[in-house]
Amino acid sequence: MRLFPTGVVAVTALAGPRPVGLVVGSFFSVSLDPAQVGFCVGNGSTSWPLVRAAPCFAVNVLAAGQQDVAAALSRPGAAKFAGVDWRASDGVPVIDDVLACLECTFVAEHPAGDHRIVVAGVRRARVLRRADPLVFHQRRFATVAGAGHGAGDGTVGGGEVRLYRR
Repeated sequence: MRLFPTGVVAVTALAGPRPVGLVVGSFFSVSLDPAQVGFCVGNGSTSWPLVRAAPCFAVNVLAAGQQDVAAALSRPGAAKFAGVDWRASDGVPVIDDVLACLECTFVAEHPAGDHRIVVAGVRRARVLRRADPLVFHQRRFATVAGAGHGAGDGTVGGGEVRLYRR
């Protein structure tokens, strides 16, 4: 699977006053109506039970240049957010400078070998800026050449996103 590039997202929640989270490389759309996304979490994750216990969580779409954020949230232990800038928004931690944030609620979890497939309902999606995404390919972080967004242009997106047409 190392030959297949994947986007990198950080799934974050609040456990009381402190942020908790994990990095996910298997993130995908499940349904447009109702709006649902999915991601895979390793069975041994100690962060996922904390995120799942929260009433809502965020899926932060990382931008090119946010390898340090991905590395920090991939660390084991409680100090994952040391050096990671974030702010609380509607009860979820939104990491600074991400491309987009999806505010989600837990829908279902399905066992799948050494992972779990998580389905989440999207209650709100926001584009926060236009830039190239962070991807993982060949066991390292990379960018998408020619993505057309001009990496690092910092342009603010249009706010809330309509997820499907009626």
